[in-house]
Amino acid sequence: MGIRIRALTALGASAALVSTPAVVADAATPTVRSGMEISIDDTVVTSNSCTLGAVISAKKALTAGHCGVVGRAVHDRTGKRIGTITANRVAQRLDIAVIGLAPRTAARIDPVDWNAKFDRGQLVWKSGITTGYGTGKVTDPAEVLRTSHGFSLAPPFLTRHDSYSIQTSLRSESGDSGAGVRDSRGRVVGILSSATLEGTVVVPVSRLPRALR
Repeated sequence: MGIRIRALTALGASAALVSTPAVVADAATPTVRSGMEISIDDTVVTSNSCTLGAVISAKKALTAGHCGVVGRAVHDRTGKRIGTITANRVAQRLDIAVIGLAPRTAARIDPVDWNAKFDRGQLVWKSGITTGYGTGKVTDPAEVLRTSHGFSLAPPFLTRHDSYSIQTSLRSESGDSGAGVRDSRGRVVGILSSATLEGTVVVPVSRLPRALR
């Protein structure tokens, strides 16, 4: 997860608009796809920059739970609103959030293996907004509780979250959070949670409750 300073409108700007021709908004329909950069409102002046991990239906997509809380708006890199965080499982020790896609949003739906099992040495790959495409292997397939640490410009500043996850050798950095992790057949099997000294922690999508899929 990356932190970005949001643009603020000056208090006197409204007066200038009186004598300025109206600007016609771009009505182009945004296309939502896995691997794209998303920005989720955090505070009045900051937003979290993450990767959209998977489009699971015409109405839902997934990213990392620590990227945003329920009710926060989700925007693409141009600032267009593409949805809202409608569910977040961090409190249930699962670092996955569900994005409810906005009406009239075109979606490129991904293949997902909701019953995926992991083996040591299994090939996986991801595409994050910071480090791009990368491959790795599952180094510890045990779905155990792991702790990740982060930083926020909002209190309590130093953050941590616990999530059931597996360990991989994928390389990742800030901003790659939320990326979809895929198997050799291209199916999304996990959501990238965080980088560690040993590699990258991945949350299995099989743990997401069926009602949220």
